[in-house]
Parts: sequence; C-alpha cells; structure tokens
Amino acid sequence: MSVLLRIGNWKAFLAAGQWTSASARLERTLNDATREWIQETGGPPIHERNQEKSVALEMARRFDGVIVQSLRPASRASERSFWAQRQMQLDFTAAPLSFAAKPVGGRPKKARGAAKNGASGKAAGR
Repeated sequence: MSVLLRIGNWKAFLAAGQWTSASARLERTLNDATREWIQETGGPPIHERNQEKSVALEMARRFDGVIVQSLRPASRASERSFWAQRQMQLDFTAAPLSFAAKPVGGRPKKARGAAKNGASGKAAGR
C-alpha cells in the first residue's frame, strides 16, 4: 500500500498505480477518474518523487476525500504504470481514408540541375 484514501464511509488504497477497495463501484470510479485525469492533463509531474500521493491528492479533491495514510512506494511499479497511462490512445477502428480520383498530371518532373533553369553551377551552391 502506498496511499490510503477515505471517501465517505469507504476506503481505497493506491498501490502500483491501481486503486483497490472493498467497494467495487468506488474502485472502478477511482481507476476510471485517474485514467481520464492522466489522459487530459498528463497526470502527476514526471519528476515528482511520490506520484501516487499526487494522484491521491487529485482524487481526494475531486471526490471530497481525505488521505488517511501515505507512504513513499518502495518499487518503481507505480511510475511505470503512470508512464504507460500517459501514452496517447489511438483509434484504429475508423474506416481507412479513400481518395476519389488520381491527381491530374501524375508525378512532378525533377529538374536536372540548375543549368536547365539558366543559373550557373556556382549560383546554385555547387
């Protein structure tokens, strides 16, 4: 356990980046809110020494809770968990892009040097 949070009559603890509670509803709500907060804002600062406490402070503020106990985590599992949650979520279920017609004229022709344009080799940077 890293942080123990009390919201109303229920308690939840945050360890290794995940909330756990005897109330399945509170546990799901806290995990969802934490994930949304991290996606919206980036979550706790990366340089923060106790990221779990920062997360717990935000959840306490959002749900009118109180931090009962806080310990600095011994492992880096929570940092890895928050790092993974910060990654952008991409939706690959969307239909692929389609184009109605080919561009007119095909590929553009390459110029074969500055001499064709009337410039000398020195003026072209050669």
